Amino acid sequence: MDYNTLVKASLKLLIAGTFLVLTACTQDFGDAEGRSGGINEKGQAIYAEQCASCHGSSGQGGNGGSLIGCATCGDTSSLIAKIERDMPSASKALKGDDARNTAEYVFDAFNSGSIGSVQRTLPGLATMTEKEAIYKIAFDLAGRLPTDEEVATFSENVGGEKEVVYGFMEEDYFYERLKDIFNETMLTDRYRSENGGNVRGLYDGGNGQFQLPNPNGGNYTPFPDTREWESEVPGMLTRNYLRFFAEQGLARKPMLYVEFLARNDRDFREFVSGKYTVVNKFMFDMLGDNVVIVDPDQPRPNGSSKPVSNPEWRTFNSQKEINEYLDVVEYLGGIGLSTTDRNQYIMSDYPYDPRDLKAAQIFYNEKTGTGLPRASGVPHSGVITDELFLNVYTATETNMHRNRARMIYWFFAAKDLLAIEGNRDASTIAFDDFDGVSVGTNDPTQENPDCKVCHDIMDPVAKAFESYALNGLWDPDNSDRVPAHLKTVGWGLSNADIDYNQLGQGTSYANRELQWLGEQIANDPAYARGIAQIVVSGMLGQQILGEPGDDSPEEYRNAYAEQSRLIANAATEFKADSYNIKALVYAVTKSAYYRSANVASPSFSDKYTQVGAVSYLAPQVLHQKLRALNSGGWTNSLDLRQLNSRQFIGGMNSNDILKDADSVGGIIAGVLDRMAVEEACDIVNNEFNRDREERKLLKYVELNTNPMATNISAQTRMNNIRAIRSNIQFLYLAMLQKEVDLSSEEVNLVFDLFMSALENGATASSGCGGTNGNDIEDAWYVVVVFMLSDYRFIYG
Repeated sequence: MDYNTLVKASLKLLIAGTFLVLTACTQDFGDAEGRSGGINEKGQAIYAEQCASCHGSSGQGGNGGSLIGCATCGDTSSLIAKIERDMPSASKALKGDDARNTAEYVFDAFNSGSIGSVQRTLPGLATMTEKEAIYKIAFDLAGRLPTDEEVATFSENVGGEKEVVYGFMEEDYFYERLKDIFNETMLTDRYRSENGGNVRGLYDGGNGQFQLPNPNGGNYTPFPDTREWESEVPGMLTRNYLRFFAEQGLARKPMLYVEFLARNDRDFREFVSGKYTVVNKFMFDMLGDNVVIVDPDQPRPNGSSKPVSNPEWRTFNSQKEINEYLDVVEYLGGIGLSTTDRNQYIMSDYPYDPRDLKAAQIFYNEKTGTGLPRASGVPHSGVITDELFLNVYTATETNMHRNRARMIYWFFAAKDLLAIEGNRDASTIAFDDFDGVSVGTNDPTQENPDCKVCHDIMDPVAKAFESYALNGLWDPDNSDRVPAHLKTVGWGLSNADIDYNQLGQGTSYANRELQWLGEQIANDPAYARGIAQIVVSGMLGQQILGEPGDDSPEEYRNAYAEQSRLIANAATEFKADSYNIKALVYAVTKSAYYRSANVASPSFSDKYTQVGAVSYLAPQVLHQKLRALNSGGWTNSLDLRQLNSRQFIGGMNSNDILKDADSVGGIIAGVLDRMAVEEACDIVNNEFNRDREERKLLKYVELNTNPMATNISAQTRMNNIRAIRSNIQFLYLAMLQKEVDLSSEEVNLVFDLFMSALENGATASSGCGGTNGNDIEDAWYVVVVFMLSDYRFIYG
């Protein structure tokens, strides 16, 4: 075998095993002692001698990471392959029977009972009642309170629970929320105009038009100017409406990919391996000749899909339907449309539904005579070839796509390359003089073991981006991407010019290396865990904990173990349901972690320090919670539809503010007190201006439900008291997701507050006299202020 052939073969094996080799193994479910049957004694002896010092005597982890529930611990064959590659080290890896015996011991002792369905209960942890759970889930996934019918069905059995939760995931709000969850990790929404982004800036050729470079040289190929397109739409349709959905779509393509897969229940592995991007009708018309609709279920050998001629686009059925959809879209900050703009929508002019997303092929040059894109069209591979994703995670002439490779590992394999042990002190590493021609023979990425441990893993993935320019656009000519001295070095792998041309069973991946990489990622055991990590973090509002080290405190180890348990088991259910993202969301909602109420025993307090969703709600989610309670959302002192208002109370913009605040204090706390005062007015006024059957909160009382009235019988007085107490009981459930008894201390406390406000009058001090100037309305205002001020309302 000649040298170049050997290098190519080695690279293929290295990349194929990349995600398998160093995927985080992150769970701790207890000691192996006391387990019976299936223990390989030879493997146990080898483990004690050569593995326990790094991975712990019971696999709980240390500087080598946990072996309980890790991505390569799902079966013995994966473990054997891993061990034979680099355990306990690449130079002294176990082989043959030793590797097999050790793998069998690790699997049976630490993993045979640890990976499976998420746990609905945990020892020592109190969980929500069924009613508490459905109220929490309904708000979280559907942005509303559940109906009585949904509560009844949810409480019947597991089948009823699943039916209701999956029903929530068919509503428009869910898809907006899901995109929000993914963006909290991936941050690609920075190009939205409301976040201060300028998607035109990615493609502007200097004439105010969207333009992309022709990879064959020559003139730019422009996207149509929106003004030309808008002028072709007849009638009174506002320009803002067209621009919003077209430019917002282009600015959110990675997140629209999430929505497309979820709405159509597609295999979510296509998020990294799909040979297409997605567009709606607005984007399709704006892109003009630069896009063609394709059928993703009819792939072609060259890494594209069969074009669809004359695609049919879904339209709205009525003005009411479009307004209802716009109302949902606005929860994330509005679409920049005034009331006039919204009401100018004319069904006959441009009735296309922005939710109708289709698979598409984008290409940067002209179509052929047959109307099909040239073979040089963008070789899509899900989000990893999306120009927005690649511009958020940029490359430079010095890092040469290594930043992109690092994020690939983090998002899609749940592995932080920066956590790999090694010396990161550059001052202690001898570098040759970088003269722009060669880094000499002492390139540390090739020879220094502290550098090599990372670069051997990272560089093959980075190299897969070779056909993409530093600005994220596909550029197979490679004219301005790789400095000559780095081409010579081969990025620390060898001095050979390695390509992907012969990889993949004879199929050529030349100039579309990322498609090959996307296929490897999608089929790797670590992928499900990477996506589960994103969803768990977004739904619980918690940071993903890094692997504990030797000096990590016990409470951190416990918190890490419980979070990892949920991630691994949710990933298992996700994978078992053909990678349907809704199965992953459902797995999280049914877990004890998500439904935790409180620690039942003080002895478990250290174990569950971070169990549950305990973070301050993101401002847009808080806004939706208020809307769900009939307030209309906070648009008074602050307008939470607007970015600047959301940032004032801790919101992110995906640009320079990269995460929402996770706790409140100081100014934010004072602002939220004002929110409680203002929104209580709106809620109470709106509720009493509706018929009782249409109300959301004050369902059991009327303005004459007064226990202090002088002209009522004793029985009526008692009935009024019971109705008020019942409504207070319901407010705890609806607003705080807390089920309390009618005679509980909580109900007694708020009832006393109600009676005190009724006796002493609340109007003068509240500034909210109600639409009817009624003392009962004012007393309920005081109660709702109290509920909105409870810390449990702003935390989720």
